[in-house]
Amino acid sequence: MNYPGYPQDSPQSYGQDSPQGFGQGSQPGYGQQGYGQQGDPQGYNPQGYGPKGPSDDHTWALLSYVLAFVASIIAPLVIYLVKMNESRYVRFHAAQALNMGITAFIESIGIFIVGIFLAVITHGFGILLMLLALVALGIAHLVYLILGAVKSNQGQLFRVPTIICFRMVR
Repeated sequence: MNYPGYPQDSPQSYGQDSPQGFGQGSQPGYGQQGYGQQGDPQGYNPQGYGPKGPSDDHTWALLSYVLAFVASIIAPLVIYLVKMNESRYVRFHAAQALNMGITAFIESIGIFIVGIFLAVITHGFGILLMLLALVALGIAHLVYLILGAVKSNQGQLFRVPTIICFRMVR
């Protein structure tokens, strides 16, 4: 099939003068016919189907961290379940955000129990320690969510330290 502005699908057009280096061995499978195949020049696909670009994966990975600010565990869980079979990159970052939310929930319950126990023993001083520990946990959680969001938008993998993120979901 011939497209205007693209090299023809005949062996004679694979010479040195082909535009943008087409047919010079840079693209395996070039010259195969059909829409959306690997060999179509510049990903030409008239029907709109085909592989998504990396920016789509970066956006979903970024959303898994950003929406964790608003919806804690629910948003990363939904993104993880929807995208887990489509993109390993989004799955990794959604699992990181989900693990951070679950870990923060478990740690805050532990801090609350220990704080109440200390408050009974120390006649109320444990409540101050509990509040300081919860603030420190909240700041650390916020910092690592921001770091994860920035790294995911840059296309990098970012693993949160184990003290902040127990690896429960992979």
